[in-house]
Amino acid sequence: MQVATLGPSGTFSEQAALGLFAPAQGHQLQLHSHLQRCLLALPAQADVAVVPIENVSEGFVPVVLDYLVTADVHIAQEMSLPIAFSVCAHGDNIERLYVQFVARGQCRDYIDSLGDIEIVPTQSNTESLALATEYGQGAGAIIPSHLDQQLPASMHCLRTDVQDYSHNQTRFVVLKAGPTPRDAVGNKTSIMVINDDDRPGLLEKVLHCFSTRRLNLTSIVSRPTGQGFGRYHFFIDVAVEVENIAMQGALKGVSQIARVKVLGCY
Repeated sequence: MQVATLGPSGTFSEQAALGLFAPAQGHQLQLHSHLQRCLLALPAQADVAVVPIENVSEGFVPVVLDYLVTADVHIAQEMSLPIAFSVCAHGDNIERLYVQFVARGQCRDYIDSLGDIEIVPTQSNTESLALATEYGQGAGAIIPSHLDQQLPASMHCLRTDVQDYSHNQTRFVVLKAGPTPRDAVGNKTSIMVINDDDRPGLLEKVLHCFSTRRLNLTSIVSRPTGQGFGRYHFFIDVAVEVENIAMQGALKGVSQIARVKVLGCY
């Protein structure tokens, strides 16, 4: 199976993909330089895509939610991966810090504690390490903790667990081409409520369809439609399988007031 995920080698996305689709089982990983390219690999270049969808501290990944609105794909599986970062450097003092833009958002407290130093944003954690290594004395990099044992001889680990939250995690999903199979089973259903005709009270009416049936929503996220201020689509996770009688009733109710797309049951 061809598996698309976010590269280069060493990313948390690669770690998640390897955990789900081991090469020893005949799977082949494709490492894409950008998340958008990873998503667009389906279905012509890859059978599945493993992408991050939510982080404990940073929330949902907008580009993935926006892709799910229009793409003919479904969520087939998910996994949560602990996310820990370390800082490596040539010496004990850092004057220039290389940090990937997502890692920066998850390590704000540590970065702020360094004071008035130069912050250089990068596209990947492995790029951060490579640039810090090349720059030499005074340079440091924030890297995934699983890369601690792969440092070049000139670098050492200055501090571990520099992420803001000790229980930092990212949720990854497996995307497959096509709509959600009718025989899909699981304990969670994801849907997208697509707002084609904005009306007052739309979200309240949608939520009422679930609350009256005592269905637990574990996520609800709004994304702009691009059609004007105040117009949003809604991504919702429901803690029940899609074929549950109450869930079917809720979906029927929502479909009477808005367009609803079942994104997956897993």
